[in-house]
Amino acid sequence: MAVFVAVGASVYAQAPSASVVGRVTDATGAVIPGVAIKIANLDTGIAQRGTSNEIGDFTIPYLSPGRYSLEATLTGFRSYKHTEFTLAVDQVQRIDIPLEVGSATESVTVSDTPPTLNTESGARGEVTTNDEIAEMPLDGRNFSDLAYLTGGVVPKGDGGDGAYAVNGARADNFGFVIDGVENTQKRNTGAMINPPLEGVQEFKLITSGFSAEYGRYAGGVLTVVTKSGANRLRGSAYEFMRNDSLDARGFFDVEKSKLRRNQFGATVSGPVFIPKLYDGRNRTFFMVSWDSLRVIDGKTQRGIVPLPEMLKGDFSKAVSAFGRPISLNDPLAKAPFPGNQIPASRFDPVSVRLAAYYPQPNLAGSVSNFIAQGNGTTSNNNFGVKGDHQLSSNDRLTLSVFWKPNRSWDPVSSSRSPLPIFGSRNNTLDLLSYARYLRTISPSMFLDVKASFSRKTNYQRWPYG
Repeated sequence: MAVFVAVGASVYAQAPSASVVGRVTDATGAVIPGVAIKIANLDTGIAQRGTSNEIGDFTIPYLSPGRYSLEATLTGFRSYKHTEFTLAVDQVQRIDIPLEVGSATESVTVSDTPPTLNTESGARGEVTTNDEIAEMPLDGRNFSDLAYLTGGVVPKGDGGDGAYAVNGARADNFGFVIDGVENTQKRNTGAMINPPLEGVQEFKLITSGFSAEYGRYAGGVLTVVTKSGANRLRGSAYEFMRNDSLDARGFFDVEKSKLRRNQFGATVSGPVFIPKLYDGRNRTFFMVSWDSLRVIDGKTQRGIVPLPEMLKGDFSKAVSAFGRPISLNDPLAKAPFPGNQIPASRFDPVSVRLAAYYPQPNLAGSVSNFIAQGNGTTSNNNFGVKGDHQLSSNDRLTLSVFWKPNRSWDPVSSSRSPLPIFGSRNNTLDLLSYARYLRTISPSMFLDVKASFSRKTNYQRWPYG
């Protein structure tokens, strides 16, 4: 559990949030203290307020990525209104406000998009928006594959820990954050949970210059924001399919490998609304996402199996990889077996039973005389549930849980045997849940309390399961 209190205009807790900073001045350029600043989320209707300090500066932190409007008011000056602007994850948006003398009933409305150039910190990174996540093709529908579009990011080395190597750093020096809570495995620094693609709002890969709140990692940080409900009920459903009936036979395969891949799911979000009992608009919201995968995937592997006569002790035709005859020596007589044949009386009973599992060669013309083909299976369900409740104008509560049970079967495990009967079965469960409470104590002091629980199980069984 992490507890953090932020004090001042330039201190923020580790959170998947954005901030708006700026300075209020009059027509002469003099700073104006005591100006009331109101920033409202256009999708949820929830507003956050602040006040410019004695040097005219203001900061509104802990804003979820999305569409916002800004209003500044002070007696003796015209109201200033910025109708709409968009905030991204981990963004610090500067909006300087020039107030004009006049009646408070008069207003100055600005509709221009504020500049997105980061002038508040030295952090570098790339934000992948929801439109990019939804529109770009993704094999396997794993949103984190889009991280490779960020400069300086490459895949980890074969067999290494971690996920991404950033700017030459080791891949195990990389961290994951989801909705402001730690999402990094301590064992190999991979992600604890990958939420369903349809439930991701956007993410940012910070490659360098990140602040101390993202400490412990020398490479980079992938911070993800999941979707939240809004005042409108929204939903989507989908299915993606691949089938071997549309494929050709592989060049090295004896027969066409089977492929049946179905990925499907749905997402729904909106306000909590119970007719005649509770209307959660502008206050209580939910989001539920679900993604399932069902795969039957043909596996192929080449290997070497004994010839049928070898299983009976006859090695008269045994040759090396270069075609040279091989001579078998009797360890007891310390001389070659006559005719390169082992007498049946010398067979171990265990070996005789094991020999029954070996299939006959089915491949000619190469060193490998056997090709194994089997069907691997994968079945998983990925769930995400999130609830947001505005307790009061100064208090906000978020509860969320993500879990993913997965079952897989690999009939041809290359590290064990080329035979499709000696495979491995692996059942896993990924789980991450958290609770977050945010309170605005004053315009310059905030309380951010988070507690999370994560667990990853790996139950591997061999053979069969």
